[in-house]
Amino acid sequence: MTLKQPWRQEIELLQNYNRHKTFTYTTTSSDAETAVDIAAVMEECNKISFVVELADAYVEFDGDASTSTMLVPQNEGYFDDSVWIHTKLSVKRSGSTNVRIRGILWGR
Repeated sequence: MTLKQPWRQEIELLQNYNRHKTFTYTTTSSDAETAVDIAAVMEECNKISFVVELADAYVEFDGDASTSTMLVPQNEGYFDDSVWIHTKLSVKRSGSTNVRIRGILWGR
């Protein structure tokens, strides 16, 4: 009797996004900064996953981060697989400590 190995089916391995971009960005000032220029690497981002390190940060998609945008606490992250981001991922530190954001984007 031959044992069947638990190999993944081809359909399980297919990624429906043909582009991806990994990134690590550390802020250098208290202003909003572009962590990823999405328009330079893909047409649109449809899936995103990232974590914020070193301090709390404000994050904005397709605009400049400000104190009224999404606040991500230190050592926390964000994931979305139903998103549409076209131009950039912007980050702004919430205090005096520079923040590092690292993650991956998928899109087409």
